[in-house]
Amino acid sequence: MSSRSRAYYVRAAKRFRERRYLFVKGILPQTLLDYLKVYYAILMANNRFGTDHQCPSSLSLGGDAALDAVLEWIRPEVGKLVGFELAPTYSYTRQYAKREVLTRHTDRAACEISVTAAIQIPKGAGPSVVHLKPPNFDETKVEMFEGDGCVYAGTEVEHWRERFRVGGYIQLFLHFIAKHGRHYPKLIFDERDCLGAGYKEHKRKKRFDIRYQNESNVSRNAWPR
Repeated sequence: MSSRSRAYYVRAAKRFRERRYLFVKGILPQTLLDYLKVYYAILMANNRFGTDHQCPSSLSLGGDAALDAVLEWIRPEVGKLVGFELAPTYSYTRQYAKREVLTRHTDRAACEISVTAAIQIPKGAGPSVVHLKPPNFDETKVEMFEGDGCVYAGTEVEHWRERFRVGGYIQLFLHFIAKHGRHYPKLIFDERDCLGAGYKEHKRKKRFDIRYQNESNVSRNAWPR
């Protein structure tokens, strides 16, 4: 997948250990990015997106089989970047609406290691910006153009988005747990049967709050954020 040198991964893993986040230029190759833009257009045309309570004006979708495939495909690369082996939990994606705000937060245990990748930036707009507050470091921000990504410790690093001046930014989130950590194997696949599978009803009611554009066209399973 990557032509990066061993020395690059050693430096990246050291930085991640220290700062708990990494900016990765071109984490998604152009061919995959082009495919995803077509796939997102198909999802939109079929009203497969919904909304969630975290960003209620924006469109969101979780646990999609094709996006879970990206999660598993990129897993070895992310493992090399952070310096340890990972297990996949779930994918999530959002198209941000104009004036939407993502409040400052940390993530639940299934998002121990996360990737946020820029899929689409509105024409003429600036980069996709995520703000971070790593433990023991000052607040910072990461600016991403299409295909760029940020790897971060989701349960440790506070992260947020300031108010969007324009709508249409599409971001893909890919979540993992450490194989050597206390959440493995319990939270593998986010406690689903496998990647791409729906969530059991009791877990849906306990965790998730998502409303679909057209509920007749989608599964009644809801998705995590």
